[in-house]
Amino acid sequence: MKFSIVRSNFLEGLRSVQNIVAAKTTSPIMQNVRLEADNGELKMTTTDIDISILCKVECVVEEPGATTLPVKILSNMISCAAEGVIEIKVDENEKASIRAGSAKYKLSGMPEADFPRLPPEEGNFVYTLQQAVLREMLRKTSYASSQDETRKPLRGVLLSFKDGKLTAVATDGRRLALVEKEIEFPKEAEKDVILPSKTVQELQRALSSEGDVTIKIQSTQICFILPKITIYSKLVADIYPNYAQVIPSKCEQKITVDRQQLIDAIERVGVMGSEIHSTKFHFSQNLLVVSSTASDIGEANDEVPIKYMGEDIDSMYNSSYLLDALKVIDDDEVIFNLNNAHTPAVIRCSIPFLYVIMPLRVN
Repeated sequence: MKFSIVRSNFLEGLRSVQNIVAAKTTSPIMQNVRLEADNGELKMTTTDIDISILCKVECVVEEPGATTLPVKILSNMISCAAEGVIEIKVDENEKASIRAGSAKYKLSGMPEADFPRLPPEEGNFVYTLQQAVLREMLRKTSYASSQDETRKPLRGVLLSFKDGKLTAVATDGRRLALVEKEIEFPKEAEKDVILPSKTVQELQRALSSEGDVTIKIQSTQICFILPKITIYSKLVADIYPNYAQVIPSKCEQKITVDRQQLIDAIERVGVMGSEIHSTKFHFSQNLLVVSSTASDIGEANDEVPIKYMGEDIDSMYNSSYLLDALKVIDDDEVIFNLNNAHTPAVIRCSIPFLYVIMPLRVN
């Protein structure tokens, strides 16, 4: 195999596939990237079995072929090289000779025949939507997924294709983020899938603000096809909890607040560094007082004007959880819907998005 490729293109491709490669593995070839040069393009593939990524980059092919090389070392080599054309030649013993400007390297590879095969790009369910839409839906929800290894379904993001819309949901049991987008697909293509957290992370890196993404779903696999990158992933083999039951059906109180002013106030009182980021909220007519107290250190409070004419409500929330949601909302104002200090609060904005947060117990 022999090919030449522009350094910046090669490096961009390597960086797009190397994140899923584990630092340690019982199978050394799993730390390699599969390189296949043919028909004027270089295909780069990495996998950890659960997720695989394929990236295609233009190159000049003199001798077509395929091999696997250690992806981290190769990426470091290309990263340090001067901009220009990289030349790579691989002999029959999987020894790669790499010329990068004035630098020359020898790198030992492994036979590509031993590298795991990619799943087929097939699917019983097929959808197409804008990359920007999917990226934004994941941005608005994924932070709310659970970090608990024992709660596997909640560690991912639910994608629900139903009723002519795509719904993305993430929850850890203490908060829930949900966003909806109307898309077109046939009735028979209604489907619920749970994306693993690692797949969500790679999608957020790969999705751009332009172009479409095609999604193909089989019983246990999902495939995201982008112009240059294809991501294959196993699905979480479980049933997502009934998230709808934690969303209050009715909230009597409606409070409108400037989003940025609320963020600023929470961050100001957060300098106390109180345990579990607990922050008190005192809602009164047209005024919100945000406060935080840290044992043996002191206390802080700040005021935020609001639009509210109801009875006083004293609630306590995890400030980090609140900031996570407020910082992914784009509106100038947000709406708090709640019944009392002991029931979940629902944060809404102008788009089909909601965020449910459970209150902390007030001593």
